[in-house]
Amino acid sequence: MSGTLCLQVALVWLLCATCCVDSQPTIADQGQCSKSDDGDEDGPKTNDDYQRLQKALHDERKRVESLQAMMRDADKKKSSEGPRNLSVALLKRLSPASNDSGRGVAIGRNEIYVMGEFTKTIRVFRDDAGFEQLRDISISRVNQPYGLIYSNKTDWLYIADYRDRCIWKLETANGKMDNLTVWLDNVTPMCTMSLTPDGNILLAQQRSSHRLEIYDSTSAELIFSLRLPATLLGSPQHSVQTPWGTFIVSHYKKENNHEQSFITEITSGGKIVNHFNSRIGDDELGWLPFLCLDLTRELLLVADVWKQRIIVFDARTLTMTQLLTLGGRGLMDRPFRLLIDEGKQRLFSQHWATRKIDNAWKDGRLDVYQLS
Repeated sequence: MSGTLCLQVALVWLLCATCCVDSQPTIADQGQCSKSDDGDEDGPKTNDDYQRLQKALHDERKRVESLQAMMRDADKKKSSEGPRNLSVALLKRLSPASNDSGRGVAIGRNEIYVMGEFTKTIRVFRDDAGFEQLRDISISRVNQPYGLIYSNKTDWLYIADYRDRCIWKLETANGKMDNLTVWLDNVTPMCTMSLTPDGNILLAQQRSSHRLEIYDSTSAELIFSLRLPATLLGSPQHSVQTPWGTFIVSHYKKENNHEQSFITEITSGGKIVNHFNSRIGDDELGWLPFLCLDLTRELLLVADVWKQRIIVFDARTLTMTQLLTLGGRGLMDRPFRLLIDEGKQRLFSQHWATRKIDNAWKDGRLDVYQLS
């Protein structure tokens, strides 16, 4: 509980105590005082009692005034500090299979999974300080791998197949995670999936009636469906569910060969509560923004791939607080997929890769950062 919140709770308690003292009857009213059920009289019995109550009231009011002053000072200090920035330090750079483009990263119980699109391979690394490469898993049956998540609820990997419009599951069989089967069929082309706080699968469906849908991660049963508000411009691209029950959606529209991306927070009933209208100064939010929640700091990280940056928002208000941009072909070069490991406070940033840049292959590497 923050210091300001503690002060607020204490203030409310003291105000209640003050009201109780104020409500005591005066000496003139004592003859009319009722008796309680157990026969004891209510209120002060003598002038001395009354004076003691008056002094207690005076002291309580002084304490309330002191707490109010402390709260004002705390608010001023918080305001002067401004939003807390996110600091990142590179720990390790991992690569998918050679000449490949990364399309998803997931953290299992003791392993890190990095998926490549062109080779249709999931490269497995040990989740420790050394990030030792353990093995490769072939997912050749997947037509176009485009998203990867892992659920602790099932111990399965889920793979979005953009071209075949389905989601595959990869589970352990005979001691190996190599049992690949279709988990959910007949879904519209999606750029991403995400996990809900309770471990189910959230999809932003791009049907004519643009919907958010949640599927049980075991049975693939549809357990929630919400038609997005008509005022939400364009097509949904990605969505995350917050611990406080709302959904944050990235969406874009294309008009006159100009693409605009937006970010909107809506309730489970479809009411818009916050909106970011794509403007960043004289700049705009790029295409295909990918969303990632930092629950520890209540921040929203947005991978702005074409502008080569990560944009940081206050997750509660969708107010931009920071730009992480180091440009060039070094850090933050075309971040395409983001994942935060809350337990170890790490940020995984997977880069968009094209088949050729300057007549050479460019791998979709994965950078691991320490957060602070």
